[in-house]
Amino acid sequence: MDGAFRPALDALLDAMRPWSAGASQVNFLTSYDTSPDRVRAAYAPDAFARLVGVKRRFDPKNLFRVNHNIPVTD
Repeated sequence: MDGAFRPALDALLDAMRPWSAGASQVNFLTSYDTSPDRVRAAYAPDAFARLVGVKRRFDPKNLFRVNHNIPVTD
């Protein structure tokens, strides 16, 4: 499915880029938006730092990673 939808999605995002503030919303991330940069952009910096702290404390081995992962080593 990636091959069928990704080109159209990339074209749309490129066309909208002049109006982008560089952030994203976590509830609009797709299964394609799993890079650490895209996930980080969905949170305010202080919120992301808190999430990293929670992740380090409760999931230091990164067992819960099949999602929009908050990396333990950030």
